[in-house]
Amino acid sequence: MRGTIHAVLAAAALVLAGCATGTTGKSMSLEQVPAELSGEPLRYEFDGVSDDLLTAGLGADGLRGPPPGFSNPLRPTALELRRRGIYTAYRGLVDVTEAGGFGRFFGPSGGQKVAGREYLLAVKTPDGASTTTVLLQIPTTFDVANPCLVAVASSGSRGIYGALPTAGEWGLRHGCAVVHTDKGTGIGVWDLDRGRGYRIDGTVTEDAADPLLTYAPPADAKLATFAQANPHSLLFKHASSMQNPEADWGTYVLQAIRVAFELLNADLQPKPRLRPDTTLVIAAGISNGGASVLRAIEKDKAGWIDGAIALEPNAILHGRTAGLAIESGGRRTGDLGIGLYDYTGLHLLYQPCAMLAEKDSPVAFAAALAPARPKHEQWCRDLQARGFLPAGDVATAANAAREKLRAAGILDEGLRLGAFNVAATLWPALTVTYSAAYARLPPWEPPCGVSFAAVDPTGRPRRLTDEESVRLFADGSGIAPTGGAMLVAKGADGERRFANDGTVDLAICYAPDRVLAEVDRSTLSLPADRDAFMARVRAGQDAIAMSAQPGNRPVIVLHGRSDGLIPVNHSSRAYYAVNQRDRGSRDELRYYELQHGQHFDAFLPLPGFAEHYVPMQAWMSRAFDAMFARLKQGTPLPPSQVLRSKPRPSAAVPYDDSNLGQLRSNPGTDAIRFENGTLHVPD
Repeated sequence: MRGTIHAVLAAAALVLAGCATGTTGKSMSLEQVPAELSGEPLRYEFDGVSDDLLTAGLGADGLRGPPPGFSNPLRPTALELRRRGIYTAYRGLVDVTEAGGFGRFFGPSGGQKVAGREYLLAVKTPDGASTTTVLLQIPTTFDVANPCLVAVASSGSRGIYGALPTAGEWGLRHGCAVVHTDKGTGIGVWDLDRGRGYRIDGTVTEDAADPLLTYAPPADAKLATFAQANPHSLLFKHASSMQNPEADWGTYVLQAIRVAFELLNADLQPKPRLRPDTTLVIAAGISNGGASVLRAIEKDKAGWIDGAIALEPNAILHGRTAGLAIESGGRRTGDLGIGLYDYTGLHLLYQPCAMLAEKDSPVAFAAALAPARPKHEQWCRDLQARGFLPAGDVATAANAAREKLRAAGILDEGLRLGAFNVAATLWPALTVTYSAAYARLPPWEPPCGVSFAAVDPTGRPRRLTDEESVRLFADGSGIAPTGGAMLVAKGADGERRFANDGTVDLAICYAPDRVLAEVDRSTLSLPADRDAFMARVRAGQDAIAMSAQPGNRPVIVLHGRSDGLIPVNHSSRAYYAVNQRDRGSRDELRYYELQHGQHFDAFLPLPGFAEHYVPMQAWMSRAFDAMFARLKQGTPLPPSQVLRSKPRPSAAVPYDDSNLGQLRSNPGTDAIRFENGTLHVPD
């Protein structure tokens, strides 16, 4: 239930109060970043039986069952939305099946319930232009005499529970407080039809001035004109806030840590007060959450964070990898460290054709490939007609498209998930959202004319149903298509229609500069403002480049070699290579590459996945154990290495330790080395 915060929290100024600065290596001060609250925090208490911090009372069986419903489908309560949101996070991030390891690899009992308290807050961004959502969870097993804090950031564009099933669960099971940030993305959706959005607890409001509102667009006459010309449109915070939130993800993690200490001291009233220098602080996340904690530790000059864990991070080394090379199995593996927008744009343009190359038999969604083949063959021919691929039959085009991706540093292991990536509309979703965010476009200037709306059976925009609308906070992932919201774009007839699959012309509009430089632009029908738009995208990319200098603190980066979403060459391998070139042994950074790991553990029960891949989440737990031993007992982290793994015969066959591989103190020929500007990764 919603409760009143302790009297000491009634004044926002007290939440922001700092401590003195100590003389030890770790700062006692909480003055590193400002963290002003917006509105009053919400407080919940859970008994660990009917409801809890980790599974919202569902437990393992509930997480494996159907989505939890609402007592009134049109007026769900905040706690009902929380329960469904946590369920959605689990089902979208991890394999909850027993055979998949849930209940064996993830602690004594996967899906166990944890009693404790939660504080849900809106925190103003340092520029005051927006807010992030912060969640602090304090388990009843938290020990003020031996305190630990785990700081986590949501993956993807997910809401505040988007790191709970992954990085958050280890902390709660081990008695640590866990502080979450949605890093300025989250389920910030504004429904232009209804003129309403979502509060941090998931309930809807028409009050654009509500201090707990996650996102509202600016009051501008241009927006009204856009809404009239584009009925039923939905605006997403990540795409439409004009903030480029990725540039500040590290700041948002540090803000969450600062708020966590003030709330812990106010809630528990410990003597002496809890401080960064007396508390074990580990930052952890996966995907965008992993990138966020790396950004945070790079920015953490006060030393609040003792160690960090980043799985499959979206690390951006835009412009920092010049002169570096990557070698594996005796061969160079293409480009290293190109930006996210570049490789998503390449995939959007070429993968619908490249997936037809016979050299990459699809290991997932193979059955879906046959009926869709004519559409993808036409995509190949369209690319040929526009000069992007050489003339010839479809096989020639498909192989050429595949080689374009390989030359750009995409590994064969990642290409094998091409059919899945295209069927899941990964590349249209990413290019639309990230281009708008990087360019800081206002919502009335959607990039290349692609916007968001629900659609009817004919593919035309429609109004969200009342039930879809109230469920969107709990069912959505923060990036369309999701929760009933789709991509829509105008066709040649001027009508807006379903555009999740994209078109070749849209892919060309979004194509990175490096692609258009290879063709005769005069033959293409490009929007008049495209060059100006791409200049803004490039500026946004420059603003998010990371340093790969986390400081002399233990950091674990772990990535699956078969990741088809965030390629290892352009993220973790590049991050480690830049660090080794610039810092070498001065930093305690370790890079572990899981041989059969890919990005989406939640899809391991689907046909074609279990036979080729192993879960990343099991290694999140192992990485935490290794980091805890390093920080508490001084046990050295093993050197960087390839982790040899073994997929199981089918999804019905349980994993065991032999499937997952081992982290070895002496990896021998599996050691990852950096020598003379080249990163050597064993094949």
